Amino acid sequence: MSVQAGLLVLALMVSGVSSSWAQLRDYSRLKIAPHPSGGLYIGQYEWAPGDIAAVEKAGGRTAALWSKHWGWWSVGHDSQGSPHFDVSAANAAWNEGKAVLVSAYSVYPSPEETEAPAGFTVDKLLSGAYDADLHRFAGELRQFGKPLFFTTGREPNGAGADYFGGFGPLGNQSLMWALENKKGFAEFSPSGVLYAGIGSPAVCDGVERLKAAQRYYHDFFVRREGLEFLTFDTMGWAALDPLQIGYDVAGLPAHIDKTYAETLMKSCHDFANFYPGADYADWVSITFYMLDYLKKDFPELSSDIIVPIATHLNTLKAMTTKIEATAPGKPVFIMELGFPDSMNPDSQWAAAKISTGFPRIVSEFPSVKGFALWSTLPEFTVDFPYDCLIRPETKQGAALANVFASTPSKFRSCVYLSDGKPLPACRTGDPPSRPQGLRVQ
Repeated sequence: MSVQAGLLVLALMVSGVSSSWAQLRDYSRLKIAPHPSGGLYIGQYEWAPGDIAAVEKAGGRTAALWSKHWGWWSVGHDSQGSPHFDVSAANAAWNEGKAVLVSAYSVYPSPEETEAPAGFTVDKLLSGAYDADLHRFAGELRQFGKPLFFTTGREPNGAGADYFGGFGPLGNQSLMWALENKKGFAEFSPSGVLYAGIGSPAVCDGVERLKAAQRYYHDFFVRREGLEFLTFDTMGWAALDPLQIGYDVAGLPAHIDKTYAETLMKSCHDFANFYPGADYADWVSITFYMLDYLKKDFPELSSDIIVPIATHLNTLKAMTTKIEATAPGKPVFIMELGFPDSMNPDSQWAAAKISTGFPRIVSEFPSVKGFALWSTLPEFTVDFPYDCLIRPETKQGAALANVFASTPSKFRSCVYLSDGKPLPACRTGDPPSRPQGLRVQ
């Protein structure tokens, strides 16, 4: 032991603080790693107060990811909309044994969204327009100084997000603009070594901007700011029905060139075009919901559309197969996972999805190393008419408890870091507590 280390231990002992080596570890270069014994980390978002506690009680297991202080972005914003990292809340999460997710400006917002400043574009990000804000934000992250998940954005190819990073010479146009003007290719021409190989006339400009943005954030926070403790996650690429593009093209207005539209949309939705490269991503994240479409939620439907569980899992298989080919060896994290039955909080059908879906995810998708169950705020249900929160004393809660109890070693409440050690406050034995949900009959 060095003299300096010995003096530090002595100082801790004199002050009455535990002198365990866990407190002396240097976290500045560590990242969040898959559990060394396998299984999936349990995660839960906290859109509304009590969401995490509800799921922990329902399933009888502690969540490893996201503390009660955080929503999916895990970051507040000041009065000007600039990103702000709440260090005290992050430390509270750390002391609960939970890892948290952080993001700066989400890189795909359409003009009506509020996840970035008015007028934000990826092109402005790449030109350094937001560097001063990011530098200040990096200082807050440095003050925390412990491993975090960092994500550049969320689900850019999902419902309601048609920008894919932007189109047109300024990166401020929508997918529909690109389709109407046949300008979805070759408008984006970045320069610099980070962006080598980007700007191909055969690849959707939007996803090339997303790829460049992911690289830019990594370059800024790791190479320029030295924040090596950030674990970089890709944006949550939605696992969509392989036939979805065909449905979308068929629904376009009559004046749109359908052949061009199909070519552009396939290029935009290709995960390989979006992936920033092995040097820029520690984990790959996806979004996966077992959704049905009911007339009462979508009045334009002529009948209910009930999607078989096997069809949902085939969609997940198509997504993970693509990821494994594009990003071999990278762990996969289901950043948004939901098993809803519309807005029904006590559903036998939703419970059946959990009972069948979770065991199959564990057994058939070895690259998946963690998940975060989704919940939502009431005002969001206008556009997303689903209640995904799993509550105690419900059929969904009972199903979750049964799955956790039947295979306890497959679900992990304890986050490990890249040095092979767990977060200090987590339960290293990872024991299941007594399930609190009702038994599914």
